[in-house]
Amino acid sequence: MTTKRLLALLIAVLMLIALFSACANTDDDTADAGNASTGDNGGDAADDSNTGDEDESSDAPTETDPLTLTYMGQESHNWTYTYEEALAEGFETIDYYNQKMLEEHNLKVELDVIDNEAYKTTLSGYLAANTLDDAFLCNNTSFMDTEVLVNSINNGIFANINDIAEYSDGTFSGLIADGGDYQYLKAWNVAPDGEWYYIGCADGNGTSFNFDHDDVDYLVNWPLHTWYNLNIRVDWLEKCGLSMPTTIEEFTEALVQFQEQDANGNGAKDERAFLGIGMSAEQVFNHTTAGWFGLPRANFAMNAVTGEIENAVDFDDQYLAFIDFTADLYSKGVALTNEGGAWAYGANVAGNYCAAQVMYPDNLITAETGDPDCQYEPMPIIQAIEGVQPRIVGQSVQTANNGLAFRSDVDMEAAAAYLDWLNGPTLYMLLCYGIEGKSYDIEEDGRVYQYKVGTEITQEEDYSVGDMWHYAPWSMFPQIQAGFAWDPLKNTYNSVQEALDNGEPYYWKNLTIDEWKEQYANYNWTDMSNLNRFFLYLNDFGTDNIQFDLNIDFTTMATDEETSIISKYETDLNTYLAEMTTGYITGKTSTDTYEEDLQYAYDNLGMQEYVDAKQARVDRYLVAMGRDAILG
Repeated sequence: MTTKRLLALLIAVLMLIALFSACANTDDDTADAGNASTGDNGGDAADDSNTGDEDESSDAPTETDPLTLTYMGQESHNWTYTYEEALAEGFETIDYYNQKMLEEHNLKVELDVIDNEAYKTTLSGYLAANTLDDAFLCNNTSFMDTEVLVNSINNGIFANINDIAEYSDGTFSGLIADGGDYQYLKAWNVAPDGEWYYIGCADGNGTSFNFDHDDVDYLVNWPLHTWYNLNIRVDWLEKCGLSMPTTIEEFTEALVQFQEQDANGNGAKDERAFLGIGMSAEQVFNHTTAGWFGLPRANFAMNAVTGEIENAVDFDDQYLAFIDFTADLYSKGVALTNEGGAWAYGANVAGNYCAAQVMYPDNLITAETGDPDCQYEPMPIIQAIEGVQPRIVGQSVQTANNGLAFRSDVDMEAAAAYLDWLNGPTLYMLLCYGIEGKSYDIEEDGRVYQYKVGTEITQEEDYSVGDMWHYAPWSMFPQIQAGFAWDPLKNTYNSVQEALDNGEPYYWKNLTIDEWKEQYANYNWTDMSNLNRFFLYLNDFGTDNIQFDLNIDFTTMATDEETSIISKYETDLNTYLAEMTTGYITGKTSTDTYEEDLQYAYDNLGMQEYVDAKQARVDRYLVAMGRDAILG
């Protein structure tokens, strides 16, 4: 806070010096300045006839004080640098960000950066003391409980986004208009009263797949690269004389042989798959193997085709078959409990005992295991049950991150300027490509040319003038990546083959396959990128034979009644179902009582009421997007 105030003061002083310097020009200088003026005259000489008294109007633009706003950022520590470290390093993008925001929107933002571990309690304290920053993060129970969110809005503490949008310069208001790129965000965040009190932070790149077919009309498109596929150690397969598994039996045998033949060479039977067994949020379902059995990625998950809330535990024979398969892995010691979150992949693979891990395929190319021979590759799509389509989980091109809200007495003009800036092309290009002329240029054909680290700029310069992902998201501003609106490279492919024919998955990254190979020359891969190989698997299996799932639900803000139901049942219900599934897998309980165990959740833990409350929230989104509600 102090540093930002000093910077703001310094900028203001420099502006005053420039102003006084202009006022001190000679008469000849003044005439020259008039010839260079802009406006309706297009740079023609100033009109000398305007020589009236001092109180008469002037053709010169009116100087206005900058709009100001405070933003409560979150330091999440999952980037290369914290914001304070980046500030201390003197990253040029920080100054450039503030300069362009001032130039384009006459706005200055003062940061109140809070550590993620303290964000929720700090925000609660600000709320209780009525000392909220102008802008803050919400709509995520890590920041604010649902009940607190609903009560705060009902008590008039949050500003109405519709009111703020009236002050937009056309950037934000145009995006949220009917048919605009952000219409889905407005529908997603709609309140029961039809108004809008927080905006989800858009997230998606400009290139995507549209996998609609016949009677299947997915709610979303999928970006090219964000697939939560299971990846396996192919160097261990080769060491053990095994081929890539294509059935659940072959996968099980591979995991067993990794241990029997001591694939990592440390003398211990510790090679194992990280499959999310027993983890919070029942991650066992979204670790791909459940998708082989046609199960949704979780309980209370929204179907990507219909919007219907589904429960993995309700899928009877498919659920029980998955339990038997996973219990077999657990009994053989090749999959353990309470380990293996997808986004903890760096820590999971570091010990060189991770046999299989869910993550975007290309992310594991650079995984550090300490083993120079380490090579992960995506597994083919496995259909565990004949006649049951496997599910594959991907992110959505219409994803939204944590919601951004404003206090009710915020300066509406400043808030609108902030939304215009956050959701506009300049910030997008700065976040994703860096500073134009220093880390990228737009060529005559509209393509982006990015300077190469190691030749045209150093690694330190790259962090300094480029990629804000190294430090900025959430701390310096809410993470917004609206590539589907602003990326110079935008394509929608209706088939995997169409993408391959256009040079994907390299083209969307401004690369050819040969350039990709040069960039990754120091890593282990065979013939192509892992994502390229995954595309071939998709193409071979046929996307019409897959049910695509996504990692989000389009649940709108809850009503008071829905909030009461959720608060009453959510914790006990989720805990019970997680323990039920884990108990079956570990042998603590028997699936012989499956039907009775499931019925208990409906009879005693309000499972149907909870499902209906979530469905009602999704239904409001469906209706706002012109679809039919599930509950009617």
